[in-house]
Amino acid sequence: MKTRNSGNLAVLAKYLLNILPQNATDLSIRDIYRLSEQGASSVMYSFVLTYVLEGLKQRRDFVLRLYGEGFEERGFKEFAVLNALEENGFPVPAAYYFEADGGVMGKPFMIMEKIAGIPASHYLDSEANVQTIIDKMAKILARIHELDPDCIQNSNVLKKQYELRQRRLLEMRFFIKKYCMSFLGFSPLRQRRFVAAVKRLEEVKPKKVCPAILHMDYEPNHILVSNRRFVVVDWGEASIGDPAFDVGWAYHKLRLGRELVKGDLGERFVKSYEKYAGQRLVNLQFCKDMAALELASWCNLYSFQSSRFQNYLKLIDLTFGNFFGKLMGSLYLHELRKLMAAHHTSIWRNIEYLQSYTIRYLERDRYSKTYET
Repeated sequence: MKTRNSGNLAVLAKYLLNILPQNATDLSIRDIYRLSEQGASSVMYSFVLTYVLEGLKQRRDFVLRLYGEGFEERGFKEFAVLNALEENGFPVPAAYYFEADGGVMGKPFMIMEKIAGIPASHYLDSEANVQTIIDKMAKILARIHELDPDCIQNSNVLKKQYELRQRRLLEMRFFIKKYCMSFLGFSPLRQRRFVAAVKRLEEVKPKKVCPAILHMDYEPNHILVSNRRFVVVDWGEASIGDPAFDVGWAYHKLRLGRELVKGDLGERFVKSYEKYAGQRLVNLQFCKDMAALELASWCNLYSFQSSRFQNYLKLIDLTFGNFFGKLMGSLYLHELRKLMAAHHTSIWRNIEYLQSYTIRYLERDRYSKTYET
């Protein structure tokens, strides 16, 4: 087999030799196109591989994901999760190779199948399609959660990652409830409302449940509809833990993405999931709250990734007069908008909307006993 490309393209072709028929000839890589950037963690490209088989020209489409410095472990984890799910018959892209050696192409990389499809969120504008999409999403997630998580290589690492993430969120809730009272009188209104809403959270301790494979960002934009097949993509945040967290996260993302559709899509998703799972989620309210706190940290209402000292400084900045607080907030918001502008999901580009939703949920929706259906 020979290629007509040189440099990095020849490297890509070499890694794909084993998945092509042995009598394939004239390999060529073309149409390299940048798809998206996942913050500092990775950059994705699509490319086309053509070859000749028994006199006929063939083509296959692939995705190349280049991982940033320090994200090799994330790449290996995603590769392991995709392989385990595909081997068990779940609808995910095929992951062909992961190379941790940054010397091969300058960065660690993974080669995977390119799925040509339309995000499920596209169909949520039509009331006629909403229940079908929600049912399919719920059924797939319930099946994934039934799979034995030990089928994934180094599953203990994924369990520890989930535990660390939850511990940080719990520390964030504890810190806000215990230490932020003295700042309420001076900080800008949105922060005051957020802190007050967090203080209303009940002291819920989650019950122990059987751990499951978690997507950790399960939402309609990460499900592609391709030839009537629903494919779940973007497994870079996958962990192993309480299945209610995936459901709680999807609950918020469905409500955020399509509030104009009649009814509460988040609640409809929960009902469908519990129907297919055959049981109620004992920690659902707790996980909804944790997901809301994580949303808050993403949209600058608070940062659970900062140290306690750094969070003190952030709150102190907000207290030295509304002018100074608003100035610091606007500068940070400007930088955050620039970071989120390239995000493939449109709701992340509207930080103010995310802030308003999170506060509204903690103030009102969390305590509502009835939902529109």
